[in-house]
Amino acid sequence: MSARESLLIHSPHRHWLLAGSSSFQVPAHWRPWLYDSGSLSQRLQRAAGGEFSVRVLSECWQYPSADEARALGISPRRRALIREVELLGRNAEPWVFARTVIPATTLTGVERRLLRLGSRSLGSYLFRDPSLERAPLRACRLQDSGGQHYWARRSVFRLHHKPLLVCEVFLPAMEHVQYPL
Repeated sequence: MSARESLLIHSPHRHWLLAGSSSFQVPAHWRPWLYDSGSLSQRLQRAAGGEFSVRVLSECWQYPSADEARALGISPRRRALIREVELLGRNAEPWVFARTVIPATTLTGVERRLLRLGSRSLGSYLFRDPSLERAPLRACRLQDSGGQHYWARRSVFRLHHKPLLVCEVFLPAMEHVQYPL
C-alpha cells in the first residue's frame, strides 16, 4: 500500500455522506461510479474491455480504524482481516484502491472462502452469494497531503447477516474512464 492510499483511508477529516446526498456536489463524471450499487469489478471489467485485474497490496490481521469499527458495529479493539488491493484497468493501470475490513466473526462457515480470494476480485464472490445484503452507499471527497482530491465510496455488506466493510477510492486515472452502460 502506498503512503497516499493509507493517508486517504485514515484521514481524520472525512465525512461519509449517503451517496446522492445534496450536502456536496459530485461532478457528473463521478456520479455513476459513486452511486451504482452493483458490482464495481464488473463495471470496471466492461470499461477496460476485459483488461481487468486485481493486485493484492496487503492482506493481514489488524485493528480497524475507529471509523471503520463504528461502521461495522464492532469494537475497534477487535482484530479483523484487512485486505488492500488495486483494481487495474487497461495496461495494468491502477484505477481504484480498495480496502476491505472483515471481522473475524464474519469468517465462519461458508464465508471462510473469503480467506482464499487471492488475486480474484471480492465482487466476483460477493455478488454471486444469494444471501448478500448491502447497506446504502456512502460517498466522500478525500484529500491527500499534497492537496490532491479523490472521490471514494464505501458500504457495509452482509453475507448471512455477517458484516464486512468495503471502501473504494477512485484514483486519478479514472477521470478519463467512461462509465459503461
